[in-house]
Amino acid sequence: MSLKPPKYIKTVRELIYWLYAELIARAAGFEGNYGFVVSRFKKLKSGEMSWSSSIRDWQKELEKGRVCTYCGSRESLSVDHMIPISRAITPKIKGLLESQDNCVLACKACNSKKGDRDVFEWYDKNRLDEIPKLVLSKFLKLAYRLHELQDTLDLEDPNTDGVTDIYDLGIAITFLIKKGRGSGK
Repeated sequence: MSLKPPKYIKTVRELIYWLYAELIARAAGFEGNYGFVVSRFKKLKSGEMSWSSSIRDWQKELEKGRVCTYCGSRESLSVDHMIPISRAITPKIKGLLESQDNCVLACKACNSKKGDRDVFEWYDKNRLDEIPKLVLSKFLKLAYRLHELQDTLDLEDPNTDGVTDIYDLGIAITFLIKKGRGSGK
């Protein structure tokens, strides 16, 4: 996964499409193939292509069996919320964060280590390439829906660090939820 999307990626919406295009490339064995990623990005952005449904993510989870999504352990499994429910500030957001779309199986050890952080905060910049594809897929779709609810999909650089990048979805998305930020382009 690229920490620095191309400079023409300006909005949260474009960032989510770009990261999902990279995920498609990774799943198809074309990781690092810029042309493939660009073509998928353009198709996602134009609506010619859409991401897989939540049902497909659920099927992928079933195929793996009852294992920790993060480490593969079969012991002491529980439900982990990729974005902690405690971050919700409105009933709509709380409903979304309580939904299956925000849940993965995690062993007690991983769930405890992750604690009250979202997946990007937990993995931090040194481990982003280790985020499981299933988690990233679910997280990007969830991030899109959260930003859609907040009317911030077309916001540029939500965390105001001068660049629209992965951190505008991880820490910034939960920052926006905490602050209850509405539209702001």
